[in-house]
Amino acid sequence: MEQRRIEWPTIGVAAVIGTGFVAVLAGHERIPLLVELALLAVLGAWYNSLQHEVIHGHPTPWAALNTAFGIAPLGLVVPFAVYRESHLAHHRDEHLTLPGADPESFYLAPATWQRYGVVRSVVPRAMRTLAGRLVLGPLVAAVRCWSQLAASLPTRRGAARVAGHLIGIAAVVVIVEASGLPVWVYVVGVAWGGGALSLLRSFAEHRVVDHGTQSAVVSAGRVMSLLYLNNNLHHSHHARPWVPWYELPRVHAELDADRLAAEGAGLYAGYGDIARRYLLRQFGSVAHPAIEQAGEPT
Repeated sequence: MEQRRIEWPTIGVAAVIGTGFVAVLAGHERIPLLVELALLAVLGAWYNSLQHEVIHGHPTPWAALNTAFGIAPLGLVVPFAVYRESHLAHHRDEHLTLPGADPESFYLAPATWQRYGVVRSVVPRAMRTLAGRLVLGPLVAAVRCWSQLAASLPTRRGAARVAGHLIGIAAVVVIVEASGLPVWVYVVGVAWGGGALSLLRSFAEHRVVDHGTQSAVVSAGRVMSLLYLNNNLHHSHHARPWVPWYELPRVHAELDADRLAAEGAGLYAGYGDIARRYLLRQFGSVAHPAIEQAGEPT
């Protein structure tokens, strides 16, 4: 659905995020290290949520201007164009969770999983726990992204995309260094901490179920809902991906999405509930269960 208005709440969020980054860089000498890392993690995850809004056509009617809100590689790892293509492919709901078709799926095809040895299986198993996803997830996501980028280098488009992203990263690093903030602090805070917070949001978003929605709902409080721009209402986001974040709670109620999620992929009473269930326990199987049951070739 085409966006035809300026969404001032989203522009306000962008302004706060930008101001937050500037404030941390400018005042880092007066901020304790752990607080600094926490602030950078929150800002990194919040910026990722803003990029997600931009991908869905927000906050203005003009695509080029929208891109300007999310194109800066503040998270360092994933080029915005790659994230946009990957996420829009993820929204082809007929392919949701299918490895090889859904780029955001953490499931493996059963045939692929069977080829994994004892050592190689450690990381995929760990990634099905919340602790593993938070600790290893940012690195695994970076390796996955840059493996795909390296494979694209022989093409002109791929080479241009990699070159543009590296130039953007260099610009971010120059600005960080000029502020006096150690680059390693920025990398750990934004890329690792911010990546982990984003992976907390997505950890239980989708589950293969026999009936009902494959998109879950997390009934988060105001702070976490704002951090994720209501993407914790994930069933409703997939059902109405064009709806801006601040209107999603109303649409969520109209869809009776809590009930649908409870009957399908899951309704969670916050991220503490997810941690209680899955911090060290595996969430679902590593191999995609529907493919395994169907015996489809992979």
